[in-house]
Amino acid sequence: MNLMKLVYYFFGGFIGFMCGGLIGLIFYGLKKSGSEFDRFLVQNFGFFGKYVLELINALPIIGLALGLVLVKVLFGPQFDDQDPPSTEGE
Repeated sequence: MNLMKLVYYFFGGFIGFMCGGLIGLIFYGLKKSGSEFDRFLVQNFGFFGKYVLELINALPIIGLALGLVLVKVLFGPQFDDQDPPSTEGE
């Protein structure tokens, strides 16, 4: 069961990373298209705008972390209910 647990965590992290990366690419395309989205955030919100821009840059890492947390929340009870392997042969 330990290998299956790792597969679940890997899949959750991978999906989270890919979703965060895709959303980051959308914002990157918005920036490259000539939109003044980043300047608008900094001018109107100051430090908070810069903070939001850095969060947008970190979306793949945030997505990875949230994917791992989601797997733990969804499948944690099933992982914890498993009996440990018996050591009868030793």
